[in-house]
This record gives sequence, C-alpha cells and structure tokens, in this order.
Amino acid sequence: MHAIFAIEPEAINNWQDLRYALEKFGYSKGLLIVRYPKTWMRLVMEACRRRGLGDVELKRIEEKLQNAKDDRLVRIGLAFEGASWLESVSAEAVLNQISAVLVRDQIVSDKFHRIDDAHENLFDNRREVRVKRNANALAESAKYVLTASDHFVLVDPYFQSRRKCTKVLDGMLRICRENDAIPNQVIIFSDHSKDSRSLAVVKHEYEEHLRAWIERGVNITICRVASDQLEQDFHARYLFNQKAGLRFDRGFVEPEDHNEREHETDVICMDTAFSNELYARFIEARESIDIVDEIML
Repeated sequence: MHAIFAIEPEAINNWQDLRYALEKFGYSKGLLIVRYPKTWMRLVMEACRRRGLGDVELKRIEEKLQNAKDDRLVRIGLAFEGASWLESVSAEAVLNQISAVLVRDQIVSDKFHRIDDAHENLFDNRREVRVKRNANALAESAKYVLTASDHFVLVDPYFQSRRKCTKVLDGMLRICRENDAIPNQVIIFSDHSKDSRSLAVVKHEYEEHLRAWIERGVNITICRVASDQLEQDFHARYLFNQKAGLRFDRGFVEPEDHNEREHETDVICMDTAFSNELYARFIEARESIDIVDEIML
C-alpha cells in the first residue's frame, strides 16, 4: 500500500529542499523513498558538497539522512544501469515499480515532478487503501512493513490455526522471502475463547500449515489471551513491528467463500505514536497481558 518515490540527489542538495522533501515521507504517511541506488545517501551528500555547503549545514544534512534511514527510506533492489541517475531511473523496469520521481529540472515522463512545484495532491491520501480479502492481496498490502524488520506482530482476536488464517500468514512470509527479508520471529496474539479445541490439537494444526517456515528457522509464537481484557485492545486487527504498523479492518482471514474474497477491506497506516504504543504493550510489556496459553513453533 505504500507509495514509493525516487528523489534525484541533485534535487535536494541543500538543507531547505532536503528537509521539505523528507518531511513528506514516512511509514505512517504511506509514503517511502527508495534508496536508489543503494548509495543514494552518499550521492545526496556529494551533491551538497558540490553545491558548496559549509561544514555545519553538511553535518545537519547528514544527521537528517541518518534519522530518515529507519522510518522513510527503503531498498527494493532496483537496477542502476544508466550513465547517470536520471537515465537509470527513467528505465521502464525501474519506473514500473515507482509511484513518482522528484527531480530538480528534467521531466521525461508523467511520473516526474519538479521538486519546486510538485502539487501537494501528489503526497495526499496515501495512508489508506482498499484491498481484496484474499491472502495474496492482504499480504502484498503490507509488503514494506513486513520487510522493515526482522520480526513482526499480528494482533487479531479471530486468528486461528485454521487454513483461512494461516494462508494469510503464509502469504506474508512469502512476501518476506521474495524480498530477502525472512523474519526471525513472528508473534501472534489471539483470543483464547474463540477456539474451544485443545491446545494439542491447535498446535498440531499450526505445525501442519506452517511447517515449511518452521523448517526455515522462523520462530512463530501464538499467544492466546484471556477475552476479558481484549475488549479495549482488539477493536481492530493490527500488524506492526518496532518501525511501523498497519490496521486491517477485517483482520487476517481469507474468507472460505470465494465470492467474499473479491470484497474489499480497508488497510490503514497507523500513526507512529499509536504503533509505538502497541509495540510497548504487546512486546515490551508482554508480561502484563493475561496469556492463557502460548504455542511456540
């Protein structure tokens, strides 16, 4: 769901333009900047030096870039093969994976926008999307949050060991594998009261459906929580890590009815503060949660 922008290093070769550009982006805003090429941050600094900026301003820009690295810059493996940045980013294979390109001057396609006169609408309405309720679409919408960390957390009272749920998790892990970002750990919080079957039966079913990922070394923990404390926490379903989070209004379930899979649901970028709050509660203060039982795969 996140829109990916490329920014020409020469377009942000000073503090004012760099700050203006970077403040438009972030996981919580649904907007990310691709590190294109992987040395993009270094290219920005070189452009600033060519501009003749002083040491104080260069230091400030370097710190701003470092701070942005974790919450708005991503790598997506785009080929850099032209004689220049502009030539490389103009390649069809690159442009097909980018929502927009911010440049200093040269406009070579309708995806290019001059940084000085880019319309604010270009950055609006990126926090929320509607996606089909099939496993692939649900997983794909979370691609950049899933691959932002070495672990992620799902909170969904209705998540169960049944195939309709584990198929969505399988889709998410495949997205991670395809992007060379298989997580070390996945933690799931669900409502114990929603499934009356024995712990042994539930664990066996999880193992059957997720065996391929367990054998790959992904540690999967399912915490089944007492329902009397979930009314406040489980109004919606969440996917998050220590960097970002998404709210899935209909949860992590692929309907068994094929027609219902064509129906759409909302996926929304969570504010950074709320994402941090969830992470603190469910991970950093997990001992305060009344967990009925815990399944470790």
